Amino acid sequence: MNETIMKYQEIYEMLGDQESKDIYLNKLNFLISHDQKYLNWIVSNFLPNAHISAWKSLEELRESMPEDRQIVLYGAGTIGRKILPFWQNDGRLIGFCSQTREKQEKGYCGYPVISPEELLARRDLIVFISTTRSDEEIWKILTENGYPEELIYRYTNYYYEDPAQYFPSDIISFAEEEVFVDAGCFDLNTALELRRRCGAVKKVYALEPDPESYALCLEKKSRFCFDEAEVLPLGAWSQRTSLHFNACNTGTSRVCSNGEIEIPVAPIDELIDAEDRVTMIKMDIEGSELEALKGARNTILRDKPKLAICIYHKPEDMIEIPMYVKQLVPEYKLYVRHHASGEAETVLYAVLP
Repeated sequence: MNETIMKYQEIYEMLGDQESKDIYLNKLNFLISHDQKYLNWIVSNFLPNAHISAWKSLEELRESMPEDRQIVLYGAGTIGRKILPFWQNDGRLIGFCSQTREKQEKGYCGYPVISPEELLARRDLIVFISTTRSDEEIWKILTENGYPEELIYRYTNYYYEDPAQYFPSDIISFAEEEVFVDAGCFDLNTALELRRRCGAVKKVYALEPDPESYALCLEKKSRFCFDEAEVLPLGAWSQRTSLHFNACNTGTSRVCSNGEIEIPVAPIDELIDAEDRVTMIKMDIEGSELEALKGARNTILRDKPKLAICIYHKPEDMIEIPMYVKQLVPEYKLYVRHHASGEAETVLYAVLP
């Protein structure tokens, strides 16, 4: 039998429940075939709120929109920036809509920003609601004020992310006091969600090397009075060094050889205060997870924290990350969950029995 197939089989047998095995097998089939049916099967069986029957790519959605209408993205935030590339070369896009006065005055991502009042006064633009947190509220404001429903599209109808990502209740149980390491904290939302769910956060080490995202994290730390969070402008790695980095402030910033800036990186082992015992480590760092795990080796061996590690950025992560984790702490039970209607957000969980 092919050595790689044997490793896949070994990991498959390691997994702690049938859901993990089903997700792992179907995700492998998708990686091999690129056949959407395998993702659809995962989503329809394990993400019932994802509305998979309505899902299609944003490219297909854009092409289906009326050609004679201009487009505005309602939501000048993380998702708006993330999906902007889908529309940047489309002459119909005129900009964003936001209730934030500063963005109305300064614009966003080089585009003008109109107010909700201006949008409601026009009623002739295609509106793409580019947010998840305020999606329902925006929909109600538009429709209750007579905006034509056929001109309103919602990001949540075309892409779904599970709000329980990193904290599935059937796998993750919380300590009396959580010491949480968030490698790739992006907008601090994961740490804030942890605080909301567990209610007893002693310390958060939040690592974010993207300069704009780091600034956003500091702003949210202040806004939400999150004194327990220490936000560090660093990437997680196996050693202290500097690496080239592509900073795009969309949640997909990453280490890469042709990155436009250099960032400092460091092992998690060197960042943890001696008196802290880490209870959970989460990593979503665009393919740098294995190197970051190597830099957290001593912490994992000492504290055996819960792990939530993304394994979807590189095909080899589906083998190398589970193997490395299991070799470090053989008593870990491993689980796999998939948290989105697309191919992203596949997470390996490791917990003590």
